[in-house]
Amino acid sequence: MNSSNHLPVAELIAQDLDADLDDICRICGLEVEELRQWIEEGVAEPRSIEARQWRFSARQLRRVRVGRRLRRDLEIDARALPVVLDLIEEVETLRQRVRLLERVIED
Repeated sequence: MNSSNHLPVAELIAQDLDADLDDICRICGLEVEELRQWIEEGVAEPRSIEARQWRFSARQLRRVRVGRRLRRDLEIDARALPVVLDLIEEVETLRQRVRLLERVIED
């Protein structure tokens, strides 16, 4: 991935992202058919049911980017990605709660 791909992603995530299928594929370096398969597997959930109107939030963009990295680096099967991504999100949520509780206890 070249450095020109980094800045637009950061800008998009900072905003209330409303990306289409082509945007997600371009940002994440995926082919359209691969992303369609991932959507069928539950890796990402577009906002609309109809494929022509699929829109993706920043959270969904992040799931696809992390999923792509897991596929590339760890060769995780596409069918396993939704479970792995859900577990990662659960760990992140729990870490946030622990940090919040630590702040409350310290005060």
